[in-house]
Amino acid sequence: MYEPKWVFPRTIDDSLEALADESAHAIAGATDLAVRIRADHGGPATLVDLTGVPELARVAVDGDTLTIGAAATHAAVTRHDAVRQRVAVLAEACGTVGAPQVRARGTIGGNLANASPAADATGALAALDAVAHARSTRGEREIPVTGLFAGPGQLRLEPDELLTHVTLELPPPGASSVYKKLGQRKALAIAIASVAVTFDPTACAVRIALGSVAPTVVRAEQAESTFAGRWSGVVGEGGVAGQGCRDEVMGLIEEVAAQAAGASSPIDDVRASAEYRTILVRELTRTALEELCLAEPRVSG
Repeated sequence: MYEPKWVFPRTIDDSLEALADESAHAIAGATDLAVRIRADHGGPATLVDLTGVPELARVAVDGDTLTIGAAATHAAVTRHDAVRQRVAVLAEACGTVGAPQVRARGTIGGNLANASPAADATGALAALDAVAHARSTRGEREIPVTGLFAGPGQLRLEPDELLTHVTLELPPPGASSVYKKLGQRKALAIAIASVAVTFDPTACAVRIALGSVAPTVVRAEQAESTFAGRWSGVVGEGGVAGQGCRDEVMGLIEEVAAQAAGASSPIDDVRASAEYRTILVRELTRTALEELCLAEPRVSG
């Protein structure tokens, strides 16, 4: 019978000392790790339970910076006023994770550490240019969320490093965002494909992150560049007004959506074919951009 040693630190420093042991593994919500332990009939020799470290569960705003502790649950993130009002894409993404019980236990850090290309919160954080903060007894370093993954299930962290929190700059007033996901069911489903999009009309910029269509969550950088280079010329000073302008905007959106699909590199698996996933990326991106660019802003400062 699997009987690990449990360690219950109360501070981050205590957690780091425990994780310096090569046999130790950090645990918080355990919504994924518990499943693997059950399937393998075993697991790490030492489990370091992080739920007793208050700093790791913190969700707070300091000026225009949002800080989310690695042990903050999806439910806590979704409920936070600043997240709902300023970064709807993250609230929506966290709100689609599993069932209410999973959202109440599962954490942002766990979502990142699992290194799944289909992870919902990861795509939203990538679209928000979030930065992950990792610490060990040797010091601390910062890694852009988009650079945190080496492949499916492969994290660019050392065994003794602890993901402590993520930070992101809150978008300016007038910016908006949305998360689009399609699974085999309306709920409790892993994404066949997902798209996280942010739109800043003042900067004429969008960010587009794609999930479940590549070995890691990826940004559609060419699509973002095309939008930034042409949006102001298409819209002009008067904004989106008149049928002619709307037609030009729709043309740009179609082109950007096609380029986003080109940034994907999906595979065939039991949930969908690569061809279907490519189509989904284009359609989800198009729908998201239409909502953000042609409708009233969904989020404002």
